[in-house]
Amino acid sequence: MSLSSPRPASISIDFGTSHTVATIRRADGRVHQQLFDGSPQLPSAVYIDDEDGPVVGADAVHSGRRKPERFEPNPKRRIDDAQLLLGDTEIPVTSVVAAVLSRVARECEQTLGSLGPVTVTVPAAWGPTRRHVVIDAAAAAGLGAVDLVAEPVAAVSYFMESLRVDVRPGNGVVVYDLGGGTFDATVLRRSASGFDVLAVDGADDLGGLDFDQALAEYLEMSVQPDDDRWQRLTNPAEPAAVRHRIAFMDEVRQAKERLSRSASTDLTIPLLDIDVHLTRGELELVCAPLVERTIRITQGVIRESGLAKEQISGIFLVGAASRMPLVATLLHRELAIAPAAIEQPELAVSEGGLVAQHTISTPISVPSPALPPQTSQTMPLPSPSAPRPVSQPTPQSAPPGHSTSPHSQMRPAAPVGSGSWFKTRPGVTVLSAAAVMVILSLAALVLLQFLPDKEDGDLTTGGGAQTEDTLSTHDSSADASEDPLADSALGDLVVTMGQAHVGAVYHVRTGQIDGVPVAVTGGEDSLIRVWNLATGEPISTFQGHQDGIEHLSVFDYEGRSVVFSRDSSTEAVWYLEDPDNPVAFRESGRNTIYWVGIRGSDPVYVTDHEVHHLLTGEVVGDVALAAADFSWLTYIDDTFTQVGTYQNRMFTADTATGDTTGRTFDQLDAEVIAFALGGAHGKVLGLTVTGDGSVQAWDLSAAAPYGTAGHESHQAVNAAQLFELDGKAVALLQGDKGLTLHDLDTGEPIGETFAPHTGDAALTSTATGAIDGHSVVVTGTMAGEVQVWSL
Repeated sequence: MSLSSPRPASISIDFGTSHTVATIRRADGRVHQQLFDGSPQLPSAVYIDDEDGPVVGADAVHSGRRKPERFEPNPKRRIDDAQLLLGDTEIPVTSVVAAVLSRVARECEQTLGSLGPVTVTVPAAWGPTRRHVVIDAAAAAGLGAVDLVAEPVAAVSYFMESLRVDVRPGNGVVVYDLGGGTFDATVLRRSASGFDVLAVDGADDLGGLDFDQALAEYLEMSVQPDDDRWQRLTNPAEPAAVRHRIAFMDEVRQAKERLSRSASTDLTIPLLDIDVHLTRGELELVCAPLVERTIRITQGVIRESGLAKEQISGIFLVGAASRMPLVATLLHRELAIAPAAIEQPELAVSEGGLVAQHTISTPISVPSPALPPQTSQTMPLPSPSAPRPVSQPTPQSAPPGHSTSPHSQMRPAAPVGSGSWFKTRPGVTVLSAAAVMVILSLAALVLLQFLPDKEDGDLTTGGGAQTEDTLSTHDSSADASEDPLADSALGDLVVTMGQAHVGAVYHVRTGQIDGVPVAVTGGEDSLIRVWNLATGEPISTFQGHQDGIEHLSVFDYEGRSVVFSRDSSTEAVWYLEDPDNPVAFRESGRNTIYWVGIRGSDPVYVTDHEVHHLLTGEVVGDVALAAADFSWLTYIDDTFTQVGTYQNRMFTADTATGDTTGRTFDQLDAEVIAFALGGAHGKVLGLTVTGDGSVQAWDLSAAAPYGTAGHESHQAVNAAQLFELDGKAVALLQGDKGLTLHDLDTGEPIGETFAPHTGDAALTSTATGAIDGHSVVVTGTMAGEVQVWSL
């Protein structure tokens, strides 16, 4: 992350409800998190030991299980209490907070040798009394005089720096901060000097801890509900039972976190000593009312801010609990704006505090809490074809396939988490209704694109978070009589892999193994499967990832098909025919991948700032990219160039400087909702699909329209590809009803809509390929199916 106006050895501390994070910027500009017992997250927990005094972090959590009466897991939630009773001792809350900050100070001093300027982030809604508790605690901890920065200001500073989000003066952003114990929604407006807080609201009793409690109550209601031992787990009266309660909630929390990455998981209920299988659907069923409460608060602050919908440039997700896929799904559905997420949202506030500390020294005063919006003023639901893009492609940490979600108008009569509502008839009714909505509402809006190979094999994939393979080729000289697809017509289903994945198929790619065409699919279930494209038979599976697959590229290198894959924590490079022996496996970065291929003689991938060697991960060059709604990298006239759209206009930019080139494209009449690059007739072409259904190709070298504009009237489009088929430049459009083809020379549709998929079985990804010279398209669905269709 690049930073402006660096100060030597600066420290930014995010004192959170569940965890505290400290980010260091060294004198040479390097930025990294301080590690506590090997982790960037220090549990904010405090345990009082009679002999050694306060113990903080993982040791406190361990000791607290043995003597819970001496343990405070979440000091931030007790900020309004003058004293805390830990064991037999009453301790000022300032001293408890100081114990946490003192641990941070000691660790940072050991790392740096001495402490430099320190920033501490606090909620924007905190008043002077709470802020002074932190200031006094920091002084007592040896941090000296600290700057206080509002958490949403720090968060937006991070997103501005890391994602290069362009927010015009007068426009605003929404920071959705769902942490361990609190929720805050803030609207900030860009001004000449920075960001001003227009409206803020939140809940001190709503966060990851409350999701844990709701899930615990769901388990109590559904797993041996008549067992008397539940009383000891839910309302422990003696220390032994308290220890069981702590162990149980740890199991629940870890299961919740795993379900943000996987479709299902198992956990053990202590005291009952039984294992329980949980699914993501159950988690979303339980948590939907809580997430909907955060949505109402967010709608309220947007209304209170006075900004119109078109003035909102983005929604930024921060806080560890915002990682739950249901959060982004509901926000997108209700606000018609696709949230910008990052791989580690729990680190954004701390790292952003390093940037924001130069703009303010105390939190900006904010209006009174926002009122809930009236029904007539809530934002409309998004069209499936027109998710509002942020100024830069959605980060890889936000997996495709989660663009729509359940939303129930029913509300519980009592607050969720009170312990009784889940057991009432209304509670069961609401949960059942929510379950139905979960099943009926899931759909996918995945922007997938296609790039052609350069003659020298340099070009493979691109487009930020949207990547697609080249059109696989096979022996076109094969006798048509030997072609099993010879009699198939456009749109015929020719091969099916059935239920290929548990959960959604996130990515579909094509390639070859020893001349045999294959399909490669990555799913929500963390698996990457390789299939024989002609028969649908499975060939192999790569099982090196633990989370849903966020990036998948397949390209040719030195005569072999190479795969580059990534989940939220790891990235791997492996040969398609040998998934059991990856040639590189490492921790993944927190960057967006825009292009993967061969530059010079080396395999590389390109992020928004750097070029990395694919095998080592080392930085071997740099790039500069302009802000864009959609962005691709390609070669135009032998120059490595960024091609993108911004404010309904196409542009090309120099990847060395980030400056736009002299090419001037026509202004489009409507918002671009799908964008792709491809090759046909020896030209590198761009393709735009707009919200009014216009389908137009562009000659990138001439900066002029190519062919005749067409119109898609059969479905709402959410992704596109461009390639040459039977001597024609064609567009393959993916939408809410299936696939359509358009002749880009004439503007006419080719055939009818095919590959019909809607609702919870909607298409999530497509890739073109060939079987014995016969062109096909491979599709993946939200339901986990993989199928092959004739072109």
